[in-house]
Amino acid sequence: MALSIYKNRSYDNNDASHRKVSLAGGVVALVDELLKKAVEAGASDVHFEPGASEMSVKYRLDGVLNDIEKLPAVISDNVIARLKILGGLLTYRNDIPQEGRIEVNNGHSDVLDERLAVFPTIYGQRAVVRIFYQNTQLTDLEQLGLPQDIYSALKQISCGNQGVLLVTGPAGSGKNTTLTAMLRYIHKQFPGKSIVTLEDPVEIRIDGVTQVQITPYGPMTFPTALRSLLRQDPQVLMIGEIRDAETARIVVEAGLTGHLLMSTMHSGTPLTAVLRLLEMGIEPYQVTSSVSAVLNQRLVRRLCTACRRKNSDGTFELAGCAECFGTGFKGRILIAEMIRLDSRLRKAILTKPDGDELAKILGDAGHKTMLEQGKVLVCEGLTTQQELQNVCGAVADELKQ
Repeated sequence: MALSIYKNRSYDNNDASHRKVSLAGGVVALVDELLKKAVEAGASDVHFEPGASEMSVKYRLDGVLNDIEKLPAVISDNVIARLKILGGLLTYRNDIPQEGRIEVNNGHSDVLDERLAVFPTIYGQRAVVRIFYQNTQLTDLEQLGLPQDIYSALKQISCGNQGVLLVTGPAGSGKNTTLTAMLRYIHKQFPGKSIVTLEDPVEIRIDGVTQVQITPYGPMTFPTALRSLLRQDPQVLMIGEIRDAETARIVVEAGLTGHLLMSTMHSGTPLTAVLRLLEMGIEPYQVTSSVSAVLNQRLVRRLCTACRRKNSDGTFELAGCAECFGTGFKGRILIAEMIRLDSRLRKAILTKPDGDELAKILGDAGHKTMLEQGKVLVCEGLTTQQELQNVCGAVADELKQ
């Protein structure tokens, strides 16, 4: 993707006059144009990565980083300086990490927030701008594209008065979107319930829900805020992430004492989330008594319908066109699997089993994995086998079965 704001300009690394011109006008316009184009492309992040001879600009499109521009090293400091000004950071401090917020004034009403993080490297400062959008198509639970059995189970859990629901998956897998959709559903079905969230940061605003932002490195940590909130008479609590054993213990205790609590964990499978709780020192009986279900999810890229090509075997392959910025994909699809702690699983967990033993119990019960759902999407021409393999970490032989 070539941006005209840059391609018609010429910078000489040894010419100081060009540096002044670039800072005064060219770099300002260049940075503004890069951020504007990122929003138009639907990028979730913009990376400015310095190198020995050039700065790479990358957009994260549908969860994958794509190279967009190569800028000469002579203007890299000025590019970072411009970003710092936009983010309200200290332009004269180049030796420390800084975080700020860029005021959204680009005319795109669907952009909620733009956050800037700057970090020093051996080649200069690296910057990432994260863009948050107001997605009106993914606000309700039924819009997420969950399998029908999981959708029904989540609605049933939402009607409960206690227990813990864990949503697991890597960063960028849509965990927060799923939880906020759950909270909207609860607020709509039970408008009198007291609902409170603790988040770092608050990414999606929810009408009718009390949302609290936890400041990194501040005195109000997740455990401190959670202990205090339990005395605020909440009925439904959402904790942005279980990061440590202390938070895990308070979450489990809350789930045992008349609170419906939802949170996220970084975990590869639903079973490893349960095992992580045990490794954090949570007693097995507390896990079995508090955790209601674990939802594990991923986002796979959707083949661009404008350019995908059909193979002789009926599957589709990516091509690439202007509409999808040459990636062959446009948009993403949710795939998920869910376990509910039934009597067999609870009895097994009490014995502190390993993952293989729990997996066998699920297999014997006919548990449907996320990979099986993904295979259906491949057959329907919605994604590719390679994409499913990349996202799920499955080997090729498993995908062909």
